[in-house]
Amino acid sequence: MAETRTKSMLHRFMLLSILGGMGMGVSQIAVTLYAVSLGADASQIGLIGGIQGVGLLLTVLPVGFLVDRFGPRVVFLFGGLMSALIYLAFPYVRTAQLLIAFVAVIGFFTSFRFISMSSVFLEFLESCGNEKAGWQRGSHSTGLVFLGPMAGAFLARHAGYTATFYAVSGSLVALILGAAVVFPGRPNEPSRHSFRETLAHIGGMFKDRNLVEASLAEGLALATFSCFNAFIVVIAIRTFGLSAQGAAMFVSLEGIVFIATLFSLWRLVARLGQRRFYLLSIGILVAGLSLLSISRHPAFPAAGTVLVGIGLGMFNLVNVTRIGATPGRKGKVAGLFALFTVGGSILGPIAGGYIGKAFGPGAIFPAFIPLFLAFGLRLHLRGDDEISFGGTPSRVDHGAEGAAS
Repeated sequence: MAETRTKSMLHRFMLLSILGGMGMGVSQIAVTLYAVSLGADASQIGLIGGIQGVGLLLTVLPVGFLVDRFGPRVVFLFGGLMSALIYLAFPYVRTAQLLIAFVAVIGFFTSFRFISMSSVFLEFLESCGNEKAGWQRGSHSTGLVFLGPMAGAFLARHAGYTATFYAVSGSLVALILGAAVVFPGRPNEPSRHSFRETLAHIGGMFKDRNLVEASLAEGLALATFSCFNAFIVVIAIRTFGLSAQGAAMFVSLEGIVFIATLFSLWRLVARLGQRRFYLLSIGILVAGLSLLSISRHPAFPAAGTVLVGIGLGMFNLVNVTRIGATPGRKGKVAGLFALFTVGGSILGPIAGGYIGKAFGPGAIFPAFIPLFLAFGLRLHLRGDDEISFGGTPSRVDHGAEGAAS
């Protein structure tokens, strides 16, 4: 009975994750189109695209501790309500500068929703097993990559920006109602640490090699993912002369393959073992990134796009499995994981831009290859017993966290 109830709650959580991703997808396309209508230049549009990530980066760790203290439901309700109210004011923005400020504020409150959902999913993962490791990212990406942009473009064109932003606000209200049912309430023993004890907790997390290594690995994956989305369309247009719609198909193809990998290849993890699965994903990524740099024919970057989607999906499956095996409350774990992943999503396109300017667009994607090879070499040179997967504890010092507890 308990197992059936857990699975039912997990399925409801997946629906909330799709709805949450869809709301973000609608918001992203609507804000970009609205910025263009306000006469924003290229630098302002770029700033709008990155400023929300800065707010996330600054707040993910503190919000993680709030989740452990007050529970994910309360934290999510607060962040969702504040975001819904702010989106109601978006139609009254009349300058690109003010729009940038509003998007920045939204970034601070997004972490309240993002970290709460991540912590709840990690708790579900302990009960349902590691085979569900890709479900949250897959369901969220379904809403963010496909349903959201299509709905956002349709609403902006046929209903106008005011109705579109009101729809985003309404989706957040629906999420709040769903979270009130699905998310657990206040912890039985809420965390009540002093500031000094909180710092000790943070120090303890950074000593957890399993947690930090998996977070760094996922940060590298997100940097690659974000860089791909930022530059593949431009490269396809300028190198192969494709239309904007044709070039955008590379992004859609990568998203489809990525999501399919998250939902389908978890059985292969159990067959190969996590370490070999890691190394296989790195091999696929290196091949895909190499093909992306070949400009002789669009078939080469198309094949590279498929391999990158598969490799990144496999990489995420192992990283989330490792994070789910980390002991302790999941709020601070989700916060540290998000700190690296959000940082990667910000740094990836920035690094790609500088590399492309200095060495040409063909050097952007291969620049990530040495980083993946270095990580693979590290895994290859050490034994399986030094990597924590699926509940096998890593050799780390939890003394700081234990002392704080």
